[in-house]
Amino acid sequence: MRARVAAGVLILVASGGCATVKDTLKTTPDTIERPATGLPGTFLRADGLPNLGTVCLTPLVDPQDKSTLDLVRTIRGGQGDYRVTAGKYGVGDNELLRVDCTTARPMGVVRVQ
Repeated sequence: MRARVAAGVLILVASGGCATVKDTLKTTPDTIERPATGLPGTFLRADGLPNLGTVCLTPLVDPQDKSTLDLVRTIRGGQGDYRVTAGKYGVGDNELLRVDCTTARPMGVVRVQ
């Protein structure tokens, strides 16, 4: 009897975790709204070196003017959405800059949902 109760609790906990993950994915936009502007070819790590890993780092640095980008969220496929200074790269209110974390190359502007 105890084994059945434990199994039932385990199933409920596991299914609740899946529901949470699904809800989180719904709030992450899959599409890029538009291209960003005035971008460097690639961003750098905080120490000034190129990103050679697969992890989304924070902060990233723009080598053109040394401004920083702060990671807000990571999404599947090795991409990250970064907060930038308002107006920079054409990113407006309620928008983020999507970056390919494996290359640190900018991808475009996404809307915050």
